[in-house]
Amino acid sequence: MKVLFTYIPQPFSKKGYLLVSQNRFTKWRGTKELIYPLIPASGLTLLNLKGYEVYYLDCIFEEIDEKNFFEYIENLKPDIIFTETKTPIIKYHWIISEKIKRKFPQIITCIIGDHITVLPEETMKNSKFDFVLTGGDFDFYMLQLVQFLSGKEKIPSGLWYREKNGKIKNTGKFILIDNLDSLPFINREIVPWKNYHEAWRISENFMYLSGSRGCPYRCTFCSWPQMLFDNKIRYRSPENIVNEIEFLVKKYKTEEFFFDDDTFTFNKKWCIEICEEIIKRNLKIMWSCNGRVDNVDEFLLKKMKDAGCRLIKYGVESYSQYTLNKIKKGYTIQQVKKAFSLTKKRKILIHATAMIGFPWETRKDILNTIGFIKSLKPDTCQFSIPITYPGTELFKEAEEKNWLKFNYNWEKYDMSLPTLKNLYLSDDKLVKLCKLAWGKIYLDPLFILRKVLRIRTISEVKWLIRGFISFLFGHVKPIQK
Repeated sequence: MKVLFTYIPQPFSKKGYLLVSQNRFTKWRGTKELIYPLIPASGLTLLNLKGYEVYYLDCIFEEIDEKNFFEYIENLKPDIIFTETKTPIIKYHWIISEKIKRKFPQIITCIIGDHITVLPEETMKNSKFDFVLTGGDFDFYMLQLVQFLSGKEKIPSGLWYREKNGKIKNTGKFILIDNLDSLPFINREIVPWKNYHEAWRISENFMYLSGSRGCPYRCTFCSWPQMLFDNKIRYRSPENIVNEIEFLVKKYKTEEFFFDDDTFTFNKKWCIEICEEIIKRNLKIMWSCNGRVDNVDEFLLKKMKDAGCRLIKYGVESYSQYTLNKIKKGYTIQQVKKAFSLTKKRKILIHATAMIGFPWETRKDILNTIGFIKSLKPDTCQFSIPITYPGTELFKEAEEKNWLKFNYNWEKYDMSLPTLKNLYLSDDKLVKLCKLAWGKIYLDPLFILRKVLRIRTISEVKWLIRGFISFLFGHVKPIQK
């Protein structure tokens, strides 16, 4: 059986790249920084090890249009196609599914993702997809479904499908994997690892890793923990993780990694054990991760630095404690300041994120957040206007309070414009404030000077150039005027 996993051609009404793979939030970018699809790549690896013929096609990265996409399918003749979707492109994927079924009625089509996990019946009713796979362990579900279609296993849980009479059925709630160590290391040849990276990387030999799945926190705006993983967190063992690092270093000469876990620093004991294992094996690598300001301390940060930690991404989100409490971040402004101070003390770089324009926020609130981020002196940062996805607590609140601007016009949820009504500011003013925020940091002479004074190598010069291009064309330009 031939199995194809594809990122379907994006609607080309806009210039740029629509982020889909391994993204919690979907936005248009003017530059091609796409995240490695860890879980789909794991799924293809599992299928390959079971003897299935597997193929991968990222039409977004390859800039393949609809015509060439269908030519590829015609030549390959796959038996089954999997694709991942996100809220702003779900309706486009419904149209593509109808075209695939019309041209290739024998091909079985399947769709995965956070949006369809929340609204599976919507896609079954509005598309020609044969199967909707809900939940976040896509790799496991892909294997189970193909095994079922091959007559080797029973039908998996969390599946939506049609009977011959057209009636929509489902197999109940999805089941998450208990033992992540049971998954094989991802075959990096199936999904080419060199196509995916971060603008802030130093090394060209850069790879994504995952040591855990899920997040126990309940931030009201965040989609993945709520939609895909039921707010549960599961871990690979530290030994298993470092075994993979060592394997990748030996096979690919990998020098830099990013742990794309939701919150890498949540379990301090686990994080420290990973660091100690890296140190024990004398692995000379650089790595970065997503962290939380309320679960790092001086001892943990020292261990991380000793093990090669280069950068931590911290969600600051707002200077308003009221906003932090309302979106259930679970930390204080003082904890933000302390975490930044301790991280800088260990000479670990910081990437800060913030959101501006929640319905209750005033212009003063937003300017205070911008000023606060500037005062923290992060090494890199990003600002965004809150986008609320179906299935999140924020979306439910927005429905109840009539804050939704576009209701179910999902194509509007691409981070170009506010999807929430602000009680004090127009869309135009919010967009201008978002652009102002980026400029206040990246065009600040002192920020630029700090960057220049830190330069020690050619790699760091390249990093600065990539960072500026990403700031200007990847983030600021795609925001609508």
